[in-house]
Formats: sequence, structure tokens, C-alpha cells
Amino acid sequence: MKLLFASLLSGTLLVAPAALSVHAQQSNSARSGQGNSASAKDDTPFPNVPRVTAEEVEKQAKEKNDVVLIDTDDPEAYAAEHIKGAVNIAFDPTVDPREQDQLLSALPGNKLLVFYCNCSHEEDSAPMVLEMWELGYDHAKVKALKGGLTRWEQLSYPLAGTDVDTTAHAKQN
Repeated sequence: MKLLFASLLSGTLLVAPAALSVHAQQSNSARSGQGNSASAKDDTPFPNVPRVTAEEVEKQAKEKNDVVLIDTDDPEAYAAEHIKGAVNIAFDPTVDPREQDQLLSALPGNKLLVFYCNCSHEEDSAPMVLEMWELGYDHAKVKALKGGLTRWEQLSYPLAGTDVDTTAHAKQN
């Protein structure tokens, strides 16, 4: 377990969802308005997954320092651009589901865990929230970032990665 935490804190982990086909099926049915009780007005997949705004996350991180941000994009996208301080736990269907559960279980249970993706409606991060619930994590402490990386970037909050222009960002702050 120590090795998992060391890897987690270093920034990048590659993970496959335990039930990728189930999550993909749920996501597709949510988009079509079937299953997951999404109405025609609400095209948000996984409406039962709680969202937290970027403003709330940024404030809590500054005040209490008890937030862990988890980027669910692939390692290449994470390397190019991610929220500063976030760790990467990406979907990879080739990884053994037991490995994923072991990696996800290494996340601290005493902090707010915020999963995000570079998606407009958290379609890649919301299934990870559900997976955490299946592992027994407190529903109130595991959420998806509303608007994902796009919203974080719109607010000019700290980013990192090879595609991030740190000089332009520093001038804005």
C-alpha cells in the first residue's frame, strides 16, 4: 500500500474501471434519456452523482487543504494539461479490475475526492465516483467537478502540463 501512495503522490496512475462496459452502457443510456432517470431537459449523464463547482473546490483547497483532485483523462492528455496538483487515474480496459480497486482504495477517505475530466458533463469522471461508492467511500466525500477541466481553465485557476502557457497564466493572477 505504501508503494501505491508514493505512486499516487508522484502524480500519475493508470487505472481501468472495474466495470467499464457497465459504465459505458450507463453513460450511453443516460445520454439518450434512458436509464439513470435523466429527463429530456437534463442531458447530464449520471444525474445521481453529486457535482461540486470549481469555485467551491478552489476555496476549500485554499482554506482547509483537504481536497484531492483526480484527473480521469488518458496519460497523454494529463501530461499536456491538468489541474495543478492533480493526480491521474485514467481508464484503461487492459488493466485488471482488482488492480484498479487496489489503486482507488489507496485514495484517502478523510479528504474530499474530486474526479474530473476534460468533458462538458463529467461523462468520464462521474463513473469513477460511482466506483468509489462501490468501494465503500463516503458519498459526501466523493464528487465530480462540474464543468471539468474546461470550467477550471475558464476561471484561470492553476494548471500544469506541457501545453500550459505559465507566463500568460501568471500575468492573469
